[in-house]
Amino acid sequence: MSSGRKKILQEIKKFGKETTIHGVYFLVSNRLHLLERLFWVIIIVAAIISSISLCLSNWNRYSANPTVVSLQKDYRNWNNPFPAATVCFIYKTNDLLVAEYIERKWGINNTDPQYDYYAEFVKAVANISYQSLDVLKKYENDSALNNVDMMDLAVKVYPDSDGNLVTFDTKTKTKWVRIMTEMGICFMMNSMFPKILAFREADKAIDSKKQLLLKCHYLNGLCYARFDSDPDAPIKFYVHSYFDIVHATISPPWIVKENQEFEINYRMQETIADSSIRSLNPIQRRCRFEDEPLSNEVRHYSSTICYMLCRYRIVKKLCGCRPFFYHNLAGRICDLKGLLCVAEHVQYLLQPASKLGCDCPQPCNIIAYLPQSPKITLWESGYFDQRITFRWGLLPPTTKYRRSILFGFEDLVVSFGGIVALFLGISFISIIETIFFLIRIIFCCFVWLFSKFKVSQ
Repeated sequence: MSSGRKKILQEIKKFGKETTIHGVYFLVSNRLHLLERLFWVIIIVAAIISSISLCLSNWNRYSANPTVVSLQKDYRNWNNPFPAATVCFIYKTNDLLVAEYIERKWGINNTDPQYDYYAEFVKAVANISYQSLDVLKKYENDSALNNVDMMDLAVKVYPDSDGNLVTFDTKTKTKWVRIMTEMGICFMMNSMFPKILAFREADKAIDSKKQLLLKCHYLNGLCYARFDSDPDAPIKFYVHSYFDIVHATISPPWIVKENQEFEINYRMQETIADSSIRSLNPIQRRCRFEDEPLSNEVRHYSSTICYMLCRYRIVKKLCGCRPFFYHNLAGRICDLKGLLCVAEHVQYLLQPASKLGCDCPQPCNIIAYLPQSPKITLWESGYFDQRITFRWGLLPPTTKYRRSILFGFEDLVVSFGGIVALFLGISFISIIETIFFLIRIIFCCFVWLFSKFKVSQ
């Protein structure tokens, strides 16, 4: 045997006798019989296999199910988020504004025989939604209407929202933000993401990080908001979480008709996420935070935003354009023919997100508001018959759910250390010893090969 190989074997024996890894000493001891050495080989191999198996089991646990949802009951200290609301007029046009638009656009006044034809078109566009797209079919052969800016039309004829909003918190200034949704123009309040749907420059400039959202302390017995509106303009009310936006397949709204006062309270179910779970990736925790969007189209995430974006992508794929109510998203705007193409696929588009193939993970923070029995009053005389009133309140919850880490990265490291220490006696120092030994072996091999090459030369 050459001196180089002899040197390498000496280093291996030296490592085996001095290492703190259990059982290795018996593999290099000269005093053991071959059968004894074989016995220790079997034991060490079995220990290595057991260690690897248990480490993989803990790795799978860390990768697939590291979180837990626990129940909280310390409700006396809670500031509960007040429900957001989105309000849509049932009739989204003002007759005077419609007449002004028609005269300015086509030079026709209300005495012209063609006035009703154009007025119906204007009202159809202003009240647009997925459910009402088919009313445009009667205009499909009118090429003059293909050049109409439908977004501008809907904005120009929309009635002024003459209403009064009152909330329990007089210190926080809350106002309506006018938005464009899949159900046409609406306005909403107490939302975290008004810029996503806002179309007026003043509303787009709102900084969501600085925006103060209404929150109600548990001990506050008056958590409510009230909106008084025009008695002749019936409205639809959507009450939802401040994380959410209204979309085409949202739950049916409350409808408040002329001279009605509508009062309803909500109970809240909230799941909050501990900040520590941000260290896990979304696949591990099986949820996404609001600032973890799935794409660059919208810089925020919620399940309702995801549903809207999924429908938008499907429409673009089917018809090659986007309806004008997706005003803040990219792509060619649908003309009249494009909207009629969308109308042909409405039944498919209004299916639940799961049937559309939308990949929308659940949010890490979830707020659900459960409606209680509403109270409806019809005013026929006096002051109250001069307005429509919608009042919604929050009943303070006594339980919440918290999503937190049950088995984090630190637990994973500790479990790995415990497993290899139990089966092999390996510690951090043992790992350093092994690395040092490997470096010495590599160095010895290099010296041996270099000397062999030098002799051959």
